[in-house]
Amino acid sequence: PNRQGFTPPPSHIDLLMILSRFLKPKWQQANPESRKQSLRNLDSNDPKLLDLARQDPDPAVRRAALERLDDLDLLRRIANEDTDADLRDAAQARYHALLAGKVAGGPTLASRLERLRSDPEANLVEFLLQQAAEPELRLAALEQIDLESTLADIAIRNSHPDLRLAALERVHDPELLDRIARQSRNRDKRLHRRARERLDALHAEQARALNLERLCAEMEHLNWDGESGLNAGRFPKLEQEWREQEIGAPPELQARYAQARGRFLAERQASANRRAQRLELLATLESLLERLRQHGESNSELDAEIRYATTEAPTAWAHHGPAQDSESRRQTARFQQLVQNIQEQERLLRRNHIRTERLRETLTQGETLLRQPSEVRDTDIKHLRQRWEGLERPESQALANDLQSRFDSLLDKLRARQQRQIQHRDQEWQDIQDRVGQLETAVEDGELQQATQLQEQVRRQIKHNIGLSRGQMAAIEERLQSCAARIGELRGWRRWGASQAREQLCVTAENLIDLDADPADIAQRIQQVRTAWKELDHHEGGASKGLWKRFNTACERAYAPCQAYFEAQTRERQHNFDQKAALCEQLEQFEAATDWRQVDWREADRLCRRAREQWHQLGPVNRADRKAIDRRFQQIQRRLDAHLDIERQRELTRRQQLIQQVQELAGNPDLRVAVETAKLAQAQWQPTVQGAYRQEQALWKTFRAACDAVFARRHNEQQAADAERQANLTHKLGLCEEIESLALIDREQLARANTRLQEAQHEWQIIGPIPRTEQRATDQRFEAAVRRFTQHEKLLHQADIQESVQHLQQRGRLCARLEAALETQRDDTLLSSAHQEWAALPDPPAALAAALQQRFDAACQALEGTPDQIQAARARLAHNLERKQTWCVCMEIVAGVDSPPEFAPLRMEYQVARLSASLAGAAATTEALYNPRQLQEQWWLTGALPAEAAAELDTRFLRAARVWWQREEEV
Repeated sequence: PNRQGFTPPPSHIDLLMILSRFLKPKWQQANPESRKQSLRNLDSNDPKLLDLARQDPDPAVRRAALERLDDLDLLRRIANEDTDADLRDAAQARYHALLAGKVAGGPTLASRLERLRSDPEANLVEFLLQQAAEPELRLAALEQIDLESTLADIAIRNSHPDLRLAALERVHDPELLDRIARQSRNRDKRLHRRARERLDALHAEQARALNLERLCAEMEHLNWDGESGLNAGRFPKLEQEWREQEIGAPPELQARYAQARGRFLAERQASANRRAQRLELLATLESLLERLRQHGESNSELDAEIRYATTEAPTAWAHHGPAQDSESRRQTARFQQLVQNIQEQERLLRRNHIRTERLRETLTQGETLLRQPSEVRDTDIKHLRQRWEGLERPESQALANDLQSRFDSLLDKLRARQQRQIQHRDQEWQDIQDRVGQLETAVEDGELQQATQLQEQVRRQIKHNIGLSRGQMAAIEERLQSCAARIGELRGWRRWGASQAREQLCVTAENLIDLDADPADIAQRIQQVRTAWKELDHHEGGASKGLWKRFNTACERAYAPCQAYFEAQTRERQHNFDQKAALCEQLEQFEAATDWRQVDWREADRLCRRAREQWHQLGPVNRADRKAIDRRFQQIQRRLDAHLDIERQRELTRRQQLIQQVQELAGNPDLRVAVETAKLAQAQWQPTVQGAYRQEQALWKTFRAACDAVFARRHNEQQAADAERQANLTHKLGLCEEIESLALIDREQLARANTRLQEAQHEWQIIGPIPRTEQRATDQRFEAAVRRFTQHEKLLHQADIQESVQHLQQRGRLCARLEAALETQRDDTLLSSAHQEWAALPDPPAALAAALQQRFDAACQALEGTPDQIQAARARLAHNLERKQTWCVCMEIVAGVDSPPEFAPLRMEYQVARLSASLAGAAATTEALYNPRQLQEQWWLTGALPAEAAAELDTRFLRAARVWWQREEEV
């Protein structure tokens, strides 16, 4: 219970609150100095430090805090937002120092570079250019500057040479480069030299750009003026200049030059095409003129070509444009002369044609006279000769001679016919008498049919007689009348037999009704029985009406099932007719719509051929339509052939020229050119319009024979080359076998084998080519043989070296035993046995014999000398121990063998020294320390004491040497 006036003790919580007022940390105390001192114990990333830098009421505390901050974002915010100007400057300075790498333990270089690139302030960039600790940071700051004047100032005034050079590389203004070069002349030789190089390169680039501009302008103003013009020679010079300078040229100039060049080449190609077309026209007209001179008269083909030469060819020539050079003018004059000559030749052929037609008309009259059935009289021949002699002859002597020869032959035939007429008259009288005799015999024998045939033959022969007399005619008529009466009697008997035959025909026709057979076969049988009925009517007279009705009804009933079949046949023929008419219409439209001066000849020829094939594939048409549709198709085919014949003749001439060209290649000494030309001719052989089959076959056989002659030459030369390559292969294989045998020689034959290898290699180089299929394998075999010999030679050489080292080692160990005796009591028997053993050992290498003998003599003299001499020898040998330790470590380094731990510092020292010497270019000075052979020679030429340490070094050295030798043998 509480007594009045009693104060209760404080609780636990109240006590803590009271104590907390006295136990606050220093950074929360009211004294600013205490807070400043507490900053020294806070980490740079401690949140308390960050709070003090942001919120402490005392500027001095905030400044002390921010001087330990590493938070760049907070420093940036304080520098921008703090109310105290001095504090803002301090935060800015701390921010710059951290970014410049001036503060130990600050942000990493990568983070600082990233911040600089993300927020490049001008003040920060300027500060980093001067104060940044790392060159990468200075260069990154330099990347934020784009103004060339500023870059020039940096190149001149900045204290860092690498930054000056980097700034210089980004300056392109000639004036600024000149300024840098002038102001750095005596201050920075490297910068001055680079500025001069940049300035010179810039001037050179400007000069090059001007030159490229000049070349483009010249090419743009260059126009084709013919093969003999000035621009034809100027173009290759411009091309050469451009090729020398085009690498690295601006794309726009390259495009300009390419466009101008393409225009010039297009003009040149167009001129070349026009020239080729003119030459082709000239060749066509010359070929036509030559054929006109060879022909005595014109024909449809020549007329079409003449029309082309006199109407279409001048238009085509004018289409190629006016003449631009002397060659074009000469070609134009030649073309005009050819057209004029062709026109004159055309008039000559027309006159010849008129005269020839008149002469041929007279020949036709003579041939008609020769074929007439009546007699040929002398007056007829006389009148024919008079008409012939009154006509003019053609101017072509060959044609005139041919016509005169035909007329003379016709006269001879007419005269021969007159002779035959006389002979035939007598023969005909005898023949008539013989036939009448045969008729009388047939009548007597009752052979009615034979008698009837003989009677008709005699009547026809008398009707066409060529000169029987009246008496002869009367005698024959009397005999014929007698036979005619007898034939009448025989026909009476024949008529009864005909009635029986008609009955049989009716039965046959009735059997055909509803017969299950091919409709065409049934129709043919009906036709046969009707024909037989007509024959009976013809020979025996008409049948009775009832019998005829029976026969006709049977035939009609039998033919009724065939009617549908033949109607289908009729419809199919009508369909074929429609297709043929459509094909004709297509060809007629093609002819009318085609410009035959500019036509795809291959397509036109292909169309005509396809039309012919399609025509033949179509079935028959109705007989009434066949002639008309065939005539229509043949007419359009003839018209199309007339157009195609012009191109067909041109193609014939072209391919004949190709044949002549290939035939001339047979003797060309340059076979490669001949073969390429023949291949080109084969590629150009295919005609635009094909000729007749036989003509095409004959042309192809001639062309193929000419090409085969060229290819036969190539084949023969290839066979000769193959034989030579085979001989070369045999030679090379012999060399391979010889070198392979060299890999088996012994040491004494090595020098001679080396000489022979060099000779074989020289022979290999001068041997000609071998078959390509054997090239790789043969070369690999030769190289493998050389490698085997080289390996064998190396093995022999290593064996010699190992043997020499072994001899050296044997003598070195003997010397080591003598030197070890210097540490023990003197033994006189040792020297005597050592001299005997020394003399029995194999000879060492000649170059080392003297030095080795000197070591042996020194050890022997020391053993025989005074104690002072022994002590001096011990001291000298003890001094050598350090050298041999070094050599042993060097040998272990070379062999890649680990050294004992106590020699690790020495090994590291020599490894670093070797690397430093190599980097400094002084490898030659340390080479002896790392030459295994020299190390082994020095090792056995040098003794060392104490003996136990020397023996241990020998063991290590020999182990490293064995590893090195094993590695050498593997290599």
